[in-house]
Amino acid sequence: MSVIHVKDLNYSYEKGKPVIKNVSFDIEEGSYTTVIGHNGSGKSTIAKLLLGLLEKESGTIEIGGLPLTLENLGEIRNRIGIVFQNPDNQFIGSTVRDDIAFGLENHCVEREKMDGLIEEFAEKVSMTEFLNSEPGKLSGGQKQRVAIAAVLAMNLGIIVFDEATSMLDPTGKRDINRLISQIHKENKLTVISITHDIEEVVQSDNVLVIDHGTVAMQGTPEEIFKNEKLMVRMQLDIPFVYKLKNALAEQGIKLADTLDMERMADEVCQYALKK
Repeated sequence: MSVIHVKDLNYSYEKGKPVIKNVSFDIEEGSYTTVIGHNGSGKSTIAKLLLGLLEKESGTIEIGGLPLTLENLGEIRNRIGIVFQNPDNQFIGSTVRDDIAFGLENHCVEREKMDGLIEEFAEKVSMTEFLNSEPGKLSGGQKQRVAIAAVLAMNLGIIVFDEATSMLDPTGKRDINRLISQIHKENKLTVISITHDIEEVVQSDNVLVIDHGTVAMQGTPEEIFKNEKLMVRMQLDIPFVYKLKNALAEQGIKLADTLDMERMADEVCQYALKK
């Protein structure tokens, strides 16, 4: 069942210069969708439109069956949250505990329940020992963990990650990607991640490829990465494992649909032995 339905969406920052052009897509409830595209393609603009942070020019956006209108905006924001690229933009309180509490207070959570929720979600992101720390003294990865905990604690069904790992080093990216995947599975959340990280794309259920404000492709990672020439044309990379599979396929060597390099190596060896 689609939890997000977008139809013929259009938006311009300047009149006569459309950024989003007749975009349509559906996102299934409980799915993990990555949104990729070159810089300036419109990925983050779509995320902001879904949150009602920007007002669409035309088209339809439905979140959980509710049309995104000014009248429904409050109810929709009780269903969908966002983790931004720079977590510093989300910090309000003087401590980690205060930051996680901020969203709960806005959702009118009772004080006696609040402390338990703060502890629970700080533990989920491995930040319990930092609850009384100042956010400014945390590392980039730790700040993102706090931002994620704050959104999770509000018990939203949909979370949008807007390039949440782009400012992190490789280790931080792996940790946050692993955390996002874990959160998706354990909490059965609908996850939408705007990303440049191809390794994160591999672990998602669905991929939405945006090119100059339009939907260029949509499908599973396997379906998207088969189209290597189109990905390269849009200045997007694909994982080495897919490059190898595509090159072998051009030589008539068909391998099983797998991302496991060890299994792929075994299949190639077996094929060579048969020859």
